[in-house]
Amino acid sequence: MSSKVLNISYIEKEKELIQFWKYNNIFEKSVEQRPKNNPYIFYDGPPFATGLPHYGHILSFVTKDVFPRYWTMKNHRCERRWGWDCHGLPIESICERELNLKQKNEIYEMGIADFNEFCRSKVLWYTTEWKKTVERMGKWIEFDNSYKTMDNTYMETVWYIFKKIYTKGFVYRGKKILFYCPRCETPLSNFEISMDNSYKDISEHSITAKFKLIEEPMTFFLAWTTTPWTLIGNVALAVDSERDYVKIKFDDEYLILIKNQLDTIKKDYEIVDEFKGNDLINKEYEPLYHISPDTTKKGHFVIDGGDEVLSDEGTGIIHIAIYGEFDYEMIKKHDLTIIQHIDEHGNLAQGPRDWIGLWFKDVNEKVLEDLHQRNLLFSSEDYTHSYPFCYRCDTPLIYNALDAWFIDIQRIKPMLLETNERINWYPKEISRRYESIVNTAPDWCISRNRFWATAMPIWECEECKKIKVIGSIKELQENAVEEVPDDLDLHRHIVDKIYLKCSNCSKVMKRVPEVFDCWLESGSMPYAAKHYPFENVEWFKHNFPSDFVSEYVPQVRAWFYYMHAIAVLLFNEIPFKNVVVNGNILAEDGTKMSKSKRNFPDPNLMIEKYGADALRIYLLSSQLMRAQDLNFKEEIVKQVYRRFNLLLINVLKFYSLNDIDNVIMDITRSDNILDKWIVSLLNSLIQDITQLMDDYDTAEVSRLFFNFIEDLSTWYIKNSRNRFKSENINEKLSAMNTLSYILYNLSKLLAPLTPFISEIIYQKLIEKGIANFKSVHLEFWPEFDEKLIDSEVLKNMELTREVVKRSLELRENSKIPVRQVLNKVTIKGVNLEKKYLDVIAEAINVRNVNIEKGEEVEFLVELDTIITPELKLEGIARNLIRHLNNYRKKLNLSTKNRINLYLKTNDKDISEALEKHKEKIKKMIQAETIIQNMEGKEHIKKFKIENKVVEAYIEVK
Repeated sequence: MSSKVLNISYIEKEKELIQFWKYNNIFEKSVEQRPKNNPYIFYDGPPFATGLPHYGHILSFVTKDVFPRYWTMKNHRCERRWGWDCHGLPIESICERELNLKQKNEIYEMGIADFNEFCRSKVLWYTTEWKKTVERMGKWIEFDNSYKTMDNTYMETVWYIFKKIYTKGFVYRGKKILFYCPRCETPLSNFEISMDNSYKDISEHSITAKFKLIEEPMTFFLAWTTTPWTLIGNVALAVDSERDYVKIKFDDEYLILIKNQLDTIKKDYEIVDEFKGNDLINKEYEPLYHISPDTTKKGHFVIDGGDEVLSDEGTGIIHIAIYGEFDYEMIKKHDLTIIQHIDEHGNLAQGPRDWIGLWFKDVNEKVLEDLHQRNLLFSSEDYTHSYPFCYRCDTPLIYNALDAWFIDIQRIKPMLLETNERINWYPKEISRRYESIVNTAPDWCISRNRFWATAMPIWECEECKKIKVIGSIKELQENAVEEVPDDLDLHRHIVDKIYLKCSNCSKVMKRVPEVFDCWLESGSMPYAAKHYPFENVEWFKHNFPSDFVSEYVPQVRAWFYYMHAIAVLLFNEIPFKNVVVNGNILAEDGTKMSKSKRNFPDPNLMIEKYGADALRIYLLSSQLMRAQDLNFKEEIVKQVYRRFNLLLINVLKFYSLNDIDNVIMDITRSDNILDKWIVSLLNSLIQDITQLMDDYDTAEVSRLFFNFIEDLSTWYIKNSRNRFKSENINEKLSAMNTLSYILYNLSKLLAPLTPFISEIIYQKLIEKGIANFKSVHLEFWPEFDEKLIDSEVLKNMELTREVVKRSLELRENSKIPVRQVLNKVTIKGVNLEKKYLDVIAEAINVRNVNIEKGEEVEFLVELDTIITPELKLEGIARNLIRHLNNYRKKLNLSTKNRINLYLKTNDKDISEALEKHKEKIKKMIQAETIIQNMEGKEHIKKFKIENKVVEAYIEVK
């Protein structure tokens, strides 16, 4: 580790520290040195490695890094292991594009085995880039020994979990209305669609169609729809039996609709009858399209849809087809015919002959034209609505009645809600949102009609349809017709070749074709990552549930929900105790970040420009940590860098330049009020931050850090500078001891949030013999000392600072710079001891501070702004000291470096000030001599005082 911490750029120092930690195995030691019997369990949710890390990932890195570091410093053993999500549509979609496969049947033509192996080869394509970004952001985790959802050990546990749930009676096969992607040819869950915000606002034709009553001539039901293509499969019309409906005369026809939607009729009409919806039940009408002999035979009738029939939109009459959840419930309830006129590719399979094979969205225009020609179109208009798209291939989805495998969530909802009371959500209001998610959750569709995922371990007899569920490779070996190897790959293309013998009829049992929903896999992570229960049974007993998980808001209804559901299904237990939920990072204009739009700065460039710590503290201090969205702004990152990193670097530079022997962290010997104040403030900070970190509140922690660093830099150090340069060694030593104490504890407080700057500070303390560990990240969390928190000192210093603030405002109003000494300031309405008045005098640069006491006197500050010739010269001397100390600073001189100063000026006032205040100037700039002669000197420093040129040259002794 280089001792010249401050002689290279901060960004380069961060990079150097990464190598330092690696070379010295600091992460490994930080875990190994904590007791095994005091664990802090952390689950790191598995991302996909199918693209480069973005800001959302970086936020996740940071949040998941902070708290394991914190609890490690509190003497907990926190093992951290990376994981990869390897299966499902995300990787399949990428592979299909690379292989130029347009439809699912092309995968069958290629061969499932070849396709799956291609997927396997692409899953971890970007792992090198991920590792680089993870390390660069300072996240510590066991990366190389990561778990993968495609590993056999992982998949075997998924089999075990599924069989447990199946054996308990929570799994069933049934037909339900599900989101269906006609391109991927697989069902998708509501959670998947809503999690990835896959809805888009689109404009399409909405139409109001006319359905002719059989028993009444020239009379029509009006039904409104935004999906004209579904009219081909109409099987019924639904009304609300308890609402008021009307029959109106419109031109030469009679139309029926709900009464409160009459204002949508734009032309003149006449109401000829009013009645309840109940009077319409069982009335027969003529369908728009005759495509099913069964429905033609049975007829088309009006049914009671209850209050699900909306009265504030459309006509109060709903056309029923299979492609909707409400529709399907009505079809089942009334034993209606199921017509699925759209095939698995999203094309029309039944209907007008000339339309067969059309994409379902293209059928809309055909229906519109056809109904218009047949005078069955009452109206059409453009309608903008939110429509779901496949989150991977961007294909419009449809609701479809599909056979699938489900977990019965309804039966476990009471237990989910009950156990949720034991989960601590941060922020707390997420708990109520989660309850709502549970209350409205449908049964979980766990099957997918795809390829690259864990094969469902369900075998079905071809003859008697008996079902056999397998829970392990060993069980499969015991039941398979042929020999099964121990290292069997549990992917579909391998397992499909294994047959069982039916115990019921002795016929062949084949595996069902479906694979698992990848959320069942990721929700199994607490067990599958450890190959439980095939291994680590004893470990699991003492390390479940986890203490901490964290992800962004959409994962509340995804990973968190699925983990919770599985834990309840298996053990009636919670899977985690504390959940930190982050918001979403958006582009600066509030839109979604988009690579194609290039509406956000490259994350790697941000890190190179401002460093990882600045980006970390920017994210951790933002509303993201309140589960609110953040518009990413580089300007704020820059401000954070200046307010946080640069201030700390300047504090450390000041500390480094004030070199003195025998520095220790003894704060008991100092009676200086600034020392007592900063020590009180620090211990109060330790107390507050410890509580906030226990409550997982980094936003408030960050705010306190910003305030403290500003107090340290712009108040304590600024008003203590003379003590650090004092000729009195005891005064100088007490100041250095205090600052050492502050920096030592501050470095430990900062370590979880900003691992780089905290290490830079700590390494400087090692150089001075203050710190003893190899790294700050091997340290223990500081404890506050209540005896060192003096509330009276804190209160009086706040008052002192208010006096200084008002005095400086008076200076600014009078346009008198602070370096110009003034005679006095008078303070009314306060009572401060002399030690505080001395601080005021130094801070605002006045000779005298007068107090006017009185109980009824209003708090007031009056500044004497008259500048006498004597005061003017003293002000010039102060200005000289400021310029010359800046000169020393640029030469990287410490307080041990004594100098000879060569000075030249032609200004009378400057010369007089130099002569009159020579001793003070020498003392303040650590000069042995001041020589007013520049003969033979090169590399002269020039500066101006009151627009008069001064030349200076420093000779280091």
